[in-house]
Amino acid sequence: MLSAPPILWVLAGALLLAALAAPGAALADAGVARARVVDAYIEMRTQPGRGYPVFYVAERGEEIELLRQRTSWIQVRNRRGIQGWVHEDDIARTVDASGEPLALATASFEAYTQRNWEFGLLLGDYGDTDTLGGYLGWHFTRNLSVEVAAMENFGDTSDGRMLTGSIVHQLYPRARYSPFFTVGWGVRETNPRSTLVSTEDRTDNVASVGAGLRIHLYERLFLRLQYKHYAVMTDRDDDEEVDEWKIGISAFY
Repeated sequence: MLSAPPILWVLAGALLLAALAAPGAALADAGVARARVVDAYIEMRTQPGRGYPVFYVAERGEEIELLRQRTSWIQVRNRRGIQGWVHEDDIARTVDASGEPLALATASFEAYTQRNWEFGLLLGDYGDTDTLGGYLGWHFTRNLSVEVAAMENFGDTSDGRMLTGSIVHQLYPRARYSPFFTVGWGVRETNPRSTLVSTEDRTDNVASVGAGLRIHLYERLFLRLQYKHYAVMTDRDDDEEVDEWKIGISAFY
């Protein structure tokens, strides 16, 4: 019995929410520690967001320490220990110890093109049945990645679960709209509902080919659209062929 797929897509949802709510990594680990204000001033807010009040203004010449990043906001601290949040656009107008403009890697499109991991939730149609799934992918080159996916579909005559692994080739890794192609394999469990056919559950091997499109949306999020064609290798005389269409939201880190 394949009990893992529903667990995996629930975990994928939890990971996606965690990525959006994560406090961010310490910037000191990336080699960025201190900066000097060269603009007239920069505003420090109580929390990361323009809706939060400005409680302190760092003036020209003041040194600040960069602590951590949350989406497009940077937590900073001055020499007197005052801590607040500054937008990355303001940090871009500071300089490092050598007097050069501070180069700060943010969770933006540039970070998207250099991502190592991605995960997401997708929903759509599998052979005229509703389907929901989650996946986790690791990029071992800019163009190639491996993915593990789990899905579950719900039909009038049968339900099914599937675990697959795929190799994904992304044609233009530095483009905001990036097509990709996949080839994969895995295992599928089918659970018939109808009394007019055999009620015995069955487990079959599957192979797939597919294509899709990634579209970077904002910060750590991108839209994923994909099509896959599955060959389900059954014990009967004829194998099954099924088309799947999905759309979903993914996150990267």
